[in-house]
This record gives sequence, structure tokens and C-alpha cells, in this order.
Amino acid sequence: MTRKRLILAGCGHAHLPVLARLPEFVAAGVEVVCLAPGPTLAYSGMGPGLLTGRYGLADLTFPVAALCQAGGGVFRRGLAVAVEPAARRLLLADGGRLDYDAASFGLGSRVLPDFAADGSPAPVAYPVKPIENLLLARQDIQARAVEGERVRVLVAGGGPAGFEVAACLLELLRQCGLPGEDLAVAAPRGLLPGWPARAARLAEASIQRRGGRIILARVQALKAGQAVFADGTSWACDVVLAATGTRPPGLFAAAGLTAGGPDGGLAVTRRLHHPLYPELFGGGDCIDFTPCPLPRAGVYAVRQGPVLAANLLAYLTGRELIPFCRDGRDYLSLLNCGDGRAILRKGRLVAQGRWAMVLKDRIDRRFMRSFPLPEPGRAAAHAGGGPPP
Repeated sequence: MTRKRLILAGCGHAHLPVLARLPEFVAAGVEVVCLAPGPTLAYSGMGPGLLTGRYGLADLTFPVAALCQAGGGVFRRGLAVAVEPAARRLLLADGGRLDYDAASFGLGSRVLPDFAADGSPAPVAYPVKPIENLLLARQDIQARAVEGERVRVLVAGGGPAGFEVAACLLELLRQCGLPGEDLAVAAPRGLLPGWPARAARLAEASIQRRGGRIILARVQALKAGQAVFADGTSWACDVVLAATGTRPPGLFAAAGLTAGGPDGGLAVTRRLHHPLYPELFGGGDCIDFTPCPLPRAGVYAVRQGPVLAANLLAYLTGRELIPFCRDGRDYLSLLNCGDGRAILRKGRLVAQGRWAMVLKDRIDRRFMRSFPLPEPGRAAAHAGGGPPP
């Protein structure tokens, strides 16, 4: 009897519960292939803390390759760049291909800066995803400071990610002995648009109290030593961090698997599979949940994960799938202010304090501990075959 093959394309947050249940898939006769660019996954919720040194990369990475192999799966380093749904095949960046009986996408999203770089030397730009870019930005700023250089930093984008990055950069500048006045946030709609007004005021005060500047304009281009805004003004800068919104990768639109929206995510039903190709599943930032729009927030990837794991196993073993139900309650948001405090939001409730950062840290570290490696030998009885052809 031929074993069914499940491909986990990307080891994003929504796939962590799937990895935790791999022994069940293997015991059911399913070959599981985890396809990801690298052996670890960085948890985005703790990412801004890389800028301040509160966390090191090891504090916020899951060993997804080790989790896969410990559960009896096969880890393959690579990236899916195209889907052939009729043939049930993925095409890879290295020219390889993988056939599947079911595939699940946890590819996350990417930051696509909506400005052009023109001129030399243009400011160095770091998209805030992948999260590892934040560590590179920290190292860059520290190295410039050690050389005695002035480091003028611009954050493009004023949403939650842009605010956290800017707030943590202010702490990094302080640590380097650099003035907060050399940081600006380009936020055409102000900070935290769509949030309660009190949250926006707290965010603005957090930036401005430490010398940072808020520019109500969109970055249009990076030229020699400066950022040019859509209103024609400019600001001298050396380093830019782009937090201008996220988009799913383009392979779904190319394969006709989207819902027709501008974002181009994989269209999925309440059961987290495609309406026309039920063998294609997904979760997190790379999907478009067709029953209702969902914000691209990590909390949804985390909540979808257990449903995704259950439905993949059910699909491959011929059982009934369960729906993902969006909880009508507002989820808890905690934003790192970089100075030991955090802004908390729950519905209309907004607060700020050191206690909120303690709460955020506790929640984040608990999440990191929730996917430990299985005990040695736990999955040995379910060990699968060798690398997929």
C-alpha cells in the first residue's frame, strides 16, 4: 500500500501544532515532509526585543527541523515557488519538485517596501520580516556607533510592528550613546491607526518623550543619504527599517488559488482548506479566510494551528473536518515600548506600564515552551523512510 504524503510548505506558527502531532500522522501511514528555508522558526511576537538585547535569537526560535525529525517526519531545506494544483505538485526554488496527497502552507508573509531606492550611497533598508533582519539592523547600528558615526534611523510604517520597532530602536540608540532625536517614524496616518485613541496617544508619547519624531507622510523613495516623502519633503537618514505592511508570497495568485482580493493569499474555507482543491490547506498570514476578513496578526496563526493539525489528520484518514471559528471576543495585544514598559489593549481597554511588559514576557516565554522536543525514543516506533524523491 502506497503511503500518502503530506507536505508542510513553510514551518510557520500555524504549523507548530502539526509538528507536535507528527507521530500520529506517521502512525496512520502518512509520510510527512517539512519544507522550509532553514531549520528554525523565529517567533515574531518577541522580535522587537532583539533590537534592545532583551532577547537573543536563541530565545525566540523554534527548532522546527529537530521537531520534524523527532516526530518521524522528513525535513527538507527549500522553498516552494509554484503550485500545480491539478497535478498535486510543488515546484521548488532549487528546481526540484515534490508531489503530494495533501499540502499545507504556513509560509507567513513578507514585507514589500512600497518605496524605491535610487542613488548611492542610499540608506541601508531592512524589512522587518524575516525577524532575523532586526538582529542585523542592531548589529549594523552598533558597529556604526563604535566607529563614532552618527546614525540617523527611519522607521517606515506606523502600525503595531512599526511602533514596536521604533520604540525598541530608541532604546538601542540610548544604549549606544546616540540621541533619540536621530530617529523618526514615517506614519502617514499616525501611530496605531485603527486602535483606540488612547493607545495612539500613549504610543506617540513613548516615541516623543525619548526624542523621536513622527512624520505624517509616506516614504516614496530612498536617495543618497535621505528618505523622500510623498509630500515632497525629505529627511536625512542612514538606516531604514521597513514596516509598511505584509503580503503573502505570490505563488497562490500565479496558480489561481486566491479569492481575488488584492493581498493574494491562499483562499480557504472555515475548515482551512481551499474550496476547489480540498487537499490544499493553510494557516496564518499566507491565507485569505473567505468567510470573513482576518487581520494579519500572529494570534490567528496560533489559534488556527490546532484546527489545522486536526483537519490535516482527518483529511488523510477519511474523517470529518472541523471548522475554525473566529472568536468574537477581542484578542489581547501587548506592544513592547522598549523601555521596560508595554502598551496593553483588550477591546476598548488600553493601559501601559512595566507590569504589562512583565505580562507580555511571561506569555511569550510560555508560548516558546509549549512546543518542546519529544522525549528521546518517543517517535522511534513511527520512524518514516528516507528523504523524499
